[in-house]
Amino acid sequence: MIKRILVALDPDPDTPVATRYSIRLAKRFDAGVTGLAVIDTRNFQSTIGAGYSGHNIWMELSEDTREVASKLLTDFRTTLEKEMVRHSAIKQEGVSFERIIEEMKYHDLLVVGRDSHFFYSEPETKTDTLAQVVKGGVSPTLVVTEEYRDVEKVLIAFDGSAPAARSLQGFVHLLPYGKDIEVELMNVTTGNKGQDMDHSVFVLNQAEKYLKEHNFNYVTKKVLEKGTPSERIIEREKELDPDLIVLGAHSVSAVRRAAFGSTTFDMIKQTEKPLFLSP
Repeated sequence: MIKRILVALDPDPDTPVATRYSIRLAKRFDAGVTGLAVIDTRNFQSTIGAGYSGHNIWMELSEDTREVASKLLTDFRTTLEKEMVRHSAIKQEGVSFERIIEEMKYHDLLVVGRDSHFFYSEPETKTDTLAQVVKGGVSPTLVVTEEYRDVEKVLIAFDGSAPAARSLQGFVHLLPYGKDIEVELMNVTTGNKGQDMDHSVFVLNQAEKYLKEHNFNYVTKKVLEKGTPSERIIEREKELDPDLIVLGAHSVSAVRRAAFGSTTFDMIKQTEKPLFLSP
């Protein structure tokens, strides 16, 4: 059950969408929503020199970013008050992913935009915040794009791995959209041999049993032929047009893939659907 929702606020266009998702969930569960604006100070330190001049620049940049953060929180409060949803608003300074991860400890779900950057004074600067949050967070994360959709049809990409199982269990335990939704379980087979197909079928049967035991009654299964998993998932996404994709996040070590396996990383870049991920 969801009782506390955290929304990471950013000037990007997907933040209002994240807020909208959180409002719908809050109304469903009578939950509270926390809006968090983080003034990420890392970019100040990389661009400012020492001395009096550097100090002045620091103060100017700090003031600019504080104004952005304040506006984000004002807009958040206004929206939540209009919707009559219980809420609180927090402004913090520091490293964005560290502040978000700390707040995740006390919330059931994080809702965040896919393109969130969190350098308020340099909105086009790419950051690794999302990857670090999924890697270090303790609660599930709903990653949204610039399009809002009511969730009635869900695609669960399931390969039997621990990360995929954690996302499946997180989705089932939170029940963000109830049990009366359409669910398709899909698996990309690892090879062309009969035993590879048998393994994919076995994995999906196990996941189906798990869902049925939790009273998800509208479950179908789909095994896709061998290929790049992200490409196969995207192909199936276009055919099925789900409202949400549940995906496992794999921990690897690579630039901008600090928390994601290649499949998750590619999906975050390519899909236009929201993603549900568990750490």
